[in-house]
Amino acid sequence: MIEFENLLSELDLKLFENIHSQTSPNDKRSLLAVQQATREIVPGFTYLEIGSYQGGSLQPYTLDDKCRKVFSIDLRPTVSEDDRGYAQIYENNTTANMLANLGQMPDANTAKIECIDGDVKDIDPGRITERPQLCFIDGEHTDAATWRDYEFCRKVMADDGAIIFHDAMIIYPCLARIVAELQEKGIKFRAYNLPDVVFVVEFGDFPIHRSPAIAEMLSNNYVGYLASLNFTDQYRRFANRPLFRFVRDFKLKFTKANVTK
Repeated sequence: MIEFENLLSELDLKLFENIHSQTSPNDKRSLLAVQQATREIVPGFTYLEIGSYQGGSLQPYTLDDKCRKVFSIDLRPTVSEDDRGYAQIYENNTTANMLANLGQMPDANTAKIECIDGDVKDIDPGRITERPQLCFIDGEHTDAATWRDYEFCRKVMADDGAIIFHDAMIIYPCLARIVAELQEKGIKFRAYNLPDVVFVVEFGDFPIHRSPAIAEMLSNNYVGYLASLNFTDQYRRFANRPLFRFVRDFKLKFTKANVTK
């Protein structure tokens, strides 16, 4: 336990070394910072995750004595839709395989994990018997699925808590919709990006942004900002291929749409 405390306080990536996680080094540090901040506010918190795959992002929670309960929800598809325009392939995507991976970790407490296979639209919210203070959404990377996952989390989570989204550079239209709805309804919240592509929404009185590790990341928010722009640069390069430039130049020649009057 002492070793875990030291590793977490240092945001040490050794906490992710046993199982591959589809997150960048900066993403991992951001997730650890959120975990650290959450346990400072609620020692004995509950964690809910949508999209666990092989268990990579669950690793630090199985080692954390201050995380009392974990809910892992996953449809367990072989192929998953993605708003980048191509499907994602997930091999050996079973709950049994995930638990076996986690069970091989020294000091891992898998007994506190409750696994639910399925899409949230088919899951009774009543199955979440303890209200989580922290939710992580990393399931199907489409706006529609992310919205369903978000609504489910809002139904089951504590009044004071936070939802984390991964791959914000893909599901940003859904994130914009979430923020707009919260503003329209006058719901108390705080939202921000952490490096590289982690998006956090705090609800009620849950100021994890004040935790030193998160505050430091926010003071250097260029890291996540540039990471997202670099991801979209592939589309800029595609749009600037000679054929597309020729079509745009031809159109501008006749429409003069770039002329300011």
